[in-house]
Amino acid sequence: MKRENVVALAHALTGVAVMIISFYVKTDFLVSIDILKPLGFTIFVLGMVLLTFSVASLRKAFLGNVEPVTGQLVTSGPYKLIRHPVYLGMVISIFGLALGMKSLWGMISAIVIFVPLGMYRAKLEEKALAAAFGDEWHQYIRRTFFMFPPVY
Repeated sequence: MKRENVVALAHALTGVAVMIISFYVKTDFLVSIDILKPLGFTIFVLGMVLLTFSVASLRKAFLGNVEPVTGQLVTSGPYKLIRHPVYLGMVISIFGLALGMKSLWGMISAIVIFVPLGMYRAKLEEKALAAAFGDEWHQYIRRTFFMFPPVY
């Protein structure tokens, strides 16, 4: 199995692990649960909206793993500002879920495992996109954020 596929699988599995931790390992926050549940689930929904909008913008290009599967670089929709909005949507959703489930361990596991794997996967994609699109890619990265604005 190629390294890119292993990274993609590990990223997906850590996302599932963070969700399971968030559901089953609760923590007492100093803030009332009455505030956390609606706030967390609102954040979760906003992340899912970004993720869905990003996937819709990619269309067929979403079907690839790390290597581009179309001959066109997607720079519209959320890709106009952020190079990896799918991953950003996933991160926002995972954090919202952990917050809504009142799971400090869910948030910690997302920070320690899920986010770094997603960033590593995104870097692998960027290497493949640079090879496929050359100068067009390099111009694109100069005007967009990596994943978390204002991080280029």
